[in-house]
Amino acid sequence: MSPAFRALCASRAVSYVGDGITTTVLVLLAAHRDGPAGVSVLLLANALPRFGGPLAGVLADRLTARWLMTRCELASALVIAVIAATVPPLPVLVGLVAVAGALATVRGPAGRSLVPVLVEPADRAPANALFGLALTLKVAVGPGLGGLLAAGPGGIRTALAVDAATFVVSALLLARLPPVAPGHDGTAGVWAEAGAGLRVVATHRRLRTLVIALFLVVAFAAVDNVALVFLTGDQLDAGPAGYGVAASAFGVGMLLASVACTRLARGRSPSTLLVLAVVATGAGTLATGLAPVLVVVVAAQVVAGAGNAVENIGFDTLVQDLVPRPLLGRVFGIVGTAAQLGAALAYAAGGVLVDVVGARATFVGAGAATLVIAVLLGARRP
Repeated sequence: MSPAFRALCASRAVSYVGDGITTTVLVLLAAHRDGPAGVSVLLLANALPRFGGPLAGVLADRLTARWLMTRCELASALVIAVIAATVPPLPVLVGLVAVAGALATVRGPAGRSLVPVLVEPADRAPANALFGLALTLKVAVGPGLGGLLAAGPGGIRTALAVDAATFVVSALLLARLPPVAPGHDGTAGVWAEAGAGLRVVATHRRLRTLVIALFLVVAFAAVDNVALVFLTGDQLDAGPAGYGVAASAFGVGMLLASVACTRLARGRSPSTLLVLAVVATGAGTLATGLAPVLVVVVAAQVVAGAGNAVENIGFDTLVQDLVPRPLLGRVFGIVGTAAQLGAALAYAAGGVLVDVVGARATFVGAGAATLVIAVLLGARRP
């Protein structure tokens, strides 16, 4: 892999670890202060800006990725620093988290569309696995570190200050990227270009199948983010440390699978990888709901995390194989929006489901539904 690609991966890794810290800390804060509804609202605030993915994709296709991503990182550092300094009440916190989500929406497609530019076509699947390692650190290292920082001196403020610093470090690493020319000259209007990306996805059967499948998988599996803190805390009495360990286990599974795929994904069918990954995600989610003790939850979360990592590799590789460079940012923006629509549905419903049927039943239902999607996706073979 080229030094530029490695710099991109390093930048994402540093930034994602900070994101994992902040997500864990804010979930703990909202759960203690505002209950299940507060957790759902906070996660929903972060997810809603991702609906602007088609517009963010236009920026990714029009602007130099290094310039765009660096400015998003520095702006994110400022937002998190404000939260760390003030620890505001829920209404203000929701607004700041929404801004952070909007910045992440913009930098997401810019980074993912660089992968096929910086690596050879034959290396795309292993490169996406390496790129995915950066994301796995968000859930493998971030939650555990966030739990420890929240329990240590300075508590929430210290944890959030660390996250703000990671964005600055990430921006410095991005300076090592070459000034890759934009994929599109931007001659049409922003809305017209966003519409062109939507039309490509709507009319291309394989892309359409991928986007629908992604939405459905996330809509069911992402209830994990709402329900896990209540399963470990209320039903298993594991406390904040237990929640951090269980949440990190998901990331450990992602990490192990991503490392394995850097070597094993070459020459494999991304469609086959995707179907098997959705099966693993569903099985891990179902087992989490049935787990009698924390150690079983941890093992189940490792399986679910491994499935999630390979899902990302399969989705990204298929999109990069199917979409030409001038449209890649917009299509990745749409893919990101589909995922966040699913997450928003999961976050909106998750708090209600936990209140009504409990965390265990929420996990069991979500896992069973994900396995059904795997069967349907296997029949379509995108």
